Amino acid sequence: MTETLKRVVLQVEQLSPEEQDAIAEVIERELADRKWEALFASPASDRFLERLEAEARREDAAGLTQESMDRW
Repeated sequence: MTETLKRVVLQVEQLSPEEQDAIAEVIERELADRKWEALFASPASDRFLERLEAEARREDAAGLTQESMDRW
């Protein structure tokens, strides 16, 4: 563990359990985001997404899809 992280952990240990949990959630989200970024940055994910796109286009062209009523 780096010295910087050790200092931060010591500071976090002084907080209430609720505040510690809140900080832990932020850290967990950051780590999860990094995993997703690494996953999508890989050439394998590009190929996988291209295959999914091609499959969706084939299904749409074959009339196997329907328009969603939900709009974002």
